[in-house]
Amino acid sequence: MTTTPGFWDIGPHDPIDVEATWQGFVRSVSGQVIEDLVPHPRTFENADFLFPSVPAVAELKEIKTEFEKSDAFVKGYLSLVQRLVDEDPDWGRRIWAGEGDYPNWFSGEVIRLFRPPISRVLKKANRQIKETKEYFNIVDSTGVLIFVNDGFTALEPHLVRALACSLLANSYSSIDCFLYITVNRYVEVHGGDVPKLLWLPTFSDRVSASMSEFINDLGRRWYEFLEKKIGQFTVPTEEIKAGPVLSRAIVLPDEKR
Repeated sequence: MTTTPGFWDIGPHDPIDVEATWQGFVRSVSGQVIEDLVPHPRTFENADFLFPSVPAVAELKEIKTEFEKSDAFVKGYLSLVQRLVDEDPDWGRRIWAGEGDYPNWFSGEVIRLFRPPISRVLKKANRQIKETKEYFNIVDSTGVLIFVNDGFTALEPHLVRALACSLLANSYSSIDCFLYITVNRYVEVHGGDVPKLLWLPTFSDRVSASMSEFINDLGRRWYEFLEKKIGQFTVPTEEIKAGPVLSRAIVLPDEKR
């Protein structure tokens, strides 16, 4: 939790249902919810939303899991710690005594441990977007992954975003826009003095200017919609940008482990 005076005067809004909120939002901006269009049973793995005017297909993924608690991550992390000890048997004592620091390779290797779970999210979303575009005969590069990260706080948002984009650079070609947002998780943005919710799109080089304009406009309309729903501040529209944003999730006192 930040110690900046006055940073958190009113506290976060009560948690809202992300999927239901997005369904309501999409309907309000003349988008379509796939389950409204194609009833069960469906013959394809569907994405969540269709924006006919673009046309764009969007899949919503809400990340609630703290990936670092998985058995695979713990095993990998312990292996890295063992490597530290093997390289420097006195490492642990010096760290606890404040006399040393982690070697340069360590943080990069820790971040690599998060690649498999994030890759699984991207892989499934890519398949859903691809099959939905095929069903509706959409050939343009207009697949959007709405990556809602309200639960995964072990990595800072800009690192999660960078890791996902590095995976998307050479794989999962049905995802043309990676949209990183938060809904119930506020963040502290470097250089800012108020908590914020994020809307951070990253586009592949396949995306047209009209598509990027559509996503940026959608962000403004999303904040207007959310503002009415939660009844308090979110993020000024001028904060919507695709450039680097250094931030960290705000972990509330009752969430600290």
